[in-house]
Amino acid sequence: MKTLLSFVLFLSFTLFHSQLKKVGVVDFYNWTANDGVHYQFILAAGDVAGLDVEQPAVVRVRYSTDGGVSYRLVEFDATLRFMTDKNNSENLIAYLNGASTAKIIENATGYTPDNFVLYYTKSGNFIKGFQADHNEMAKSEVEYAKVYMTPSSTAEQLRNLIRLYYKSTDPLYRDLMVYAAQYD
Repeated sequence: MKTLLSFVLFLSFTLFHSQLKKVGVVDFYNWTANDGVHYQFILAAGDVAGLDVEQPAVVRVRYSTDGGVSYRLVEFDATLRFMTDKNNSENLIAYLNGASTAKIIENATGYTPDNFVLYYTKSGNFIKGFQADHNEMAKSEVEYAKVYMTPSSTAEQLRNLIRLYYKSTDPLYRDLMVYAAQYD
């Protein structure tokens, strides 16, 4: 919830690592695909720049196709943009659009980047979300999966979740841990 308040005005995803000056937004979400595979992801981005402004962000997706025996990990850049909900001006919508390709981090053989539509109150509370990858978006009738927020209310919970996606040798790891430390 703490990160959503910062995250509310932020929306754009391009080449995150080269453009990110400071991690200002870190949130965790999950969804289950139609085939039953459960996905989890971390969204990391810089400070929120405002409404209707695209900003770079990075997404790491963790998933298992064998019931949790082993996990696969992929990463992709994205653009993030916040807009006021036209149906309810008290809410915001974050459009998170994945880049055209994903980078394999661990155990995956291929992955199609995802797109997300996430709804928040103006105070930053998550309401609901939806996911569809690029393949699904190319269909005439898109089926969206429901997205849920993964709670992380303490600094220790943030650190534990970050460690699911990043190793201490990853370039963004230190910045993510510095971000988590502000909630100690």
